[in-house]
Amino acid sequence: MKEVSEMTFEESLKALEELVDMLENGGLDLDKSLDIYEKAVKLRDHCRTILENSERRVQKIMETAEGIRKEDV
Repeated sequence: MKEVSEMTFEESLKALEELVDMLENGGLDLDKSLDIYEKAVKLRDHCRTILENSERRVQKIMETAEGIRKEDV
């Protein structure tokens, strides 16, 4: 798996779904489950960051299109 910070939103989401499936299927020892959970949290946070950045970009585009400029974006 490539570094989380280098993954696209789609790659991150797919990897996160795979990890969740692994956890839901069970049969893993505690250490393996914790490792998977830790990776899942990193992927979740990465997805959240990408979505927040995208939301800011959309807001900036909308404000520019409306003739309103905010420099706090």
